[in-house]
Parts: sequence; C-alpha cells; structure tokens
Amino acid sequence: MAARSTSWPRQAHTYRLPELLTDIRLLDLLELSGSTHQASQVLELSQPSVSRRYRALAEDFELRAEEESPPGWRYGTNATMRLLRLSCRCHRLQAGVARLGADLLHHSLLDGLPWLLPAPLRFRPLRDWFELVRHGVLDGALVSELELERESALQEPELELHRLGPLPLSLARATAPDPSDGGAAITVLVPGEAIAPGLRALLNRQGMTLRIAGPGCATPEQWRDQLRRRGGAMPVGGRTGPAAGWAEHLEWRPLADGTVSPVWLALPRGSDSEPLLRHTLERLRAAPALAG
Repeated sequence: MAARSTSWPRQAHTYRLPELLTDIRLLDLLELSGSTHQASQVLELSQPSVSRRYRALAEDFELRAEEESPPGWRYGTNATMRLLRLSCRCHRLQAGVARLGADLLHHSLLDGLPWLLPAPLRFRPLRDWFELVRHGVLDGALVSELELERESALQEPELELHRLGPLPLSLARATAPDPSDGGAAITVLVPGEAIAPGLRALLNRQGMTLRIAGPGCATPEQWRDQLRRRGGAMPVGGRTGPAAGWAEHLEWRPLADGTVSPVWLALPRGSDSEPLLRHTLERLRAAPALAG
C-alpha cells in the first residue's frame, strides 16, 4: 500500500482527487448511494450531468448497469475498473484520508475522525459491505457481530476483520412518549428482511414489535421522515443523540443495559502495512461511545 504522506493524517475536506480519477469517484458514489439522484446531491452536480458522465464512462470502459448485481458491480465493473479503483484508494491513503462505510446504527463511531471522507449512510447486507471494501469503493466498513454470527461460513480471503468493542443500543423516535398511552409498546422500524437479520433477532428477543421500514427508506433523512409520519422508533447506536445532524431532533432512549452491537472493522488484507488504517483502527477502538 501507499507510503505515509507528509500531511498525514489530514482534514478530509482539503483532499482533492486528481482530475484523471474524478469519474471513478462518480462511479463509487453511484454504487454507495444507489441512484443518480442521490449521487448528484453528494457531488453537487445536476442529475442529468451525473447521468451523462456515467454514460460516457460506461461506453469508454464497456460497463453495464445491472440492478441485481452485488455492490461494486451494479453500475458495471471489469479488471481495468478494479485497478483504477485501487489506484484511487492508493491516492487517498497516501494523501492521508480514507473512506469508511457505516450504517445508521454504527455511524456515531466515525465522529471526530476528520480525515474520513463522507460516505452515504445505509443499512446494507453484510456481504454488500464486504464487496464494497473488496472492490476499493470503501477503505473499510463497520459491521456488526450480530450479523457476523449468522454468516459464520462467510469467507473473504481479501479482507481482514478487527474487533472494536461493544456499542450500546438505543431507540430513537420523533416525538416524546404520550403519558396517556399507559406505557404501551412502541413499534420499531427495522431494515428489510435480507439486511439485518441479527439485529431483528435481538429486538425480537426483547419482545419488541417490529415493522419493516420498506425499500423507500434508505437515507437518514428518509428514516427520520418516516418516524415523523408513521410514529414508532428506530434502533441507533450510542446512549445519547448527536448534537447536530440528521438525528439531532429525535429523542433517544437507551435500551436495557447489556443490549449492544459488538462492532468489527472490515479492512483490506494487508492493512497492517498502511499507517493511516492502523491509526484509524486504534482511534476507533478508543471511541468513547464503546462500552469498554
């Protein structure tokens, strides 16, 4: 991997990808966000501009979008694109920045790490996280042991897993409980059937009433808006809500003591030789949000 930059680590907002590689970033954001509309918001470009640039990229590299393909492949890939993505990873790490992925349950662990580039927050199947790291779209991903336990046969020779620690879980809701409801159980919104079976099993064991959020609930803002429209709560990581961001106006209620998501960091194989990823791993293990 890349040698340490003299500016390592750096503020992510100061990082500039070389013009030669900017279209690879566009392809990565399409994979991470899942649509030209959401990618255009991150890139601060019009949706037609993103679509036009993707079509040109697809033609030049003979890429084909296939919705049913795994992440890293959905907008097309091949051996050439894989090498270009790994070149982007090398440039990022050499410049002192990295792109880690997390879902809405674990993203609070990434707060306070200014060298991390922003990436769309999504609940994803475990295999999808692994594919995104393997292809170089992400440099690492936070994954839950709740899901790893259900995928015990999953083998990823190109990746390595590092345990971080247990993250206490809470429920977040848009409105405070109504004192007149007699303490009635609330409905908990959870991701789709194939995405977080371990999390759903944990909540089921606690006797909670679960409701699938649906395919139209992907971004943090969509989760928050669904809570406001339909009520109920959603699972989140940490004991208290954030001071700012998509969830700052939600009420957080910690679950019972001992209700945690043990978190692991998936990294590319050989990441021990990359100083920035080692430093990131050390900082994550010391995150105040973890329960020791």
